Amino acid sequence: MKDASHHTGTESAISNLVDSFKYAYGSATSTTAKDAVMSIYKVKTEKFLLKHYLNHIRVHVDSVIINHLTIDTRFHAGKNLKFTSSTEFRKPMPKAEDSLYHFMKSLKQGTDTNIDFMYIGKFELHRPDDSLHPTLIVNAYPLSYQVHGR
Repeated sequence: MKDASHHTGTESAISNLVDSFKYAYGSATSTTAKDAVMSIYKVKTEKFLLKHYLNHIRVHVDSVIINHLTIDTRFHAGKNLKFTSSTEFRKPMPKAEDSLYHFMKSLKQGTDTNIDFMYIGKFELHRPDDSLHPTLIVNAYPLSYQVHGR
């Protein structure tokens, strides 16, 4: 992954949101205060995702699973942000959908890539002390990309 000085505006804004959440959560001194921080940042995160295009995000392709006309994808950007999608295509496909289908099929696991994502209305915000999950998981499907090698 590249360093913070090369992040796009959206990528930096998401990173700043997650960092701010982690700081506020870590600064909270009681369970009640930590729960309040979770609630506040769930609202902030939802507003952010609804108002911003997720363009040109630098990610690592973790997996692409193709099962006939269903494609499941997993990406991460650093240790705190993950993008997931499961898209089921149907035949016959309009040209734009066919293009998206072939694009998603062409994603290569293990590559670092710049991708535009379409947020599809679901995310998970995990407590920073949760060692099993990244802080933010966004359900969004990939729209376009540029591969930059392994």
